[in-house]
Amino acid sequence: ARQLCDPKAYGLGDHLVQAGCIRVAAGLMEQHPGDASVQLKGVEAMSSIIGNRVAGLDAFAEVEGIKLIESAMQTHPEDTTLQTKGLKALSCGIQWPQDLQEKAGYTYTRAVDLTKQAMARHGDSAELQAEALSALAGYLDKLHCAEEIKTSGGEGLVKAMMTRHSHVHSVMTWGKI
Repeated sequence: ARQLCDPKAYGLGDHLVQAGCIRVAAGLMEQHPGDASVQLKGVEAMSSIIGNRVAGLDAFAEVEGIKLIESAMQTHPEDTTLQTKGLKALSCGIQWPQDLQEKAGYTYTRAVDLTKQAMARHGDSAELQAEALSALAGYLDKLHCAEEIKTSGGEGLVKAMMTRHSHVHSVMTWGKI
């Protein structure tokens, strides 16, 4: 899906949205909740097809894609790649118009909680930590929600991951924000 939705692909991504490909990906995720690879590919496909297309976001909201991503993350907490892609996808929600957030059932507090859970479970993954800290920085910047991030051990978690991955530039950059 990522290659097909490339801006150089002559509008193919728009056609994939119109053809209902987001609904197909969501349907597969619903049919196979216990299969982490289907969940991962569903998240990746929907993210690629949506891109920066408002029609894609609207289609995603209609199939309750946020709930599918949250469910995939909760069902497969040990899958580092799924957690990384999931928290990255959830963090994009803060950029959406309010009406689409509401239609999609998006709440940043759930996204923050899932991000912190992924960080705690996958402390050894520098890639996940960098994405998670980037997401938390985005929530702080856009929503000024320091207390939500600090609660339930969030502040200590950020400090611990910065210490653990002090050799990783992106972790250190995002963690300082």
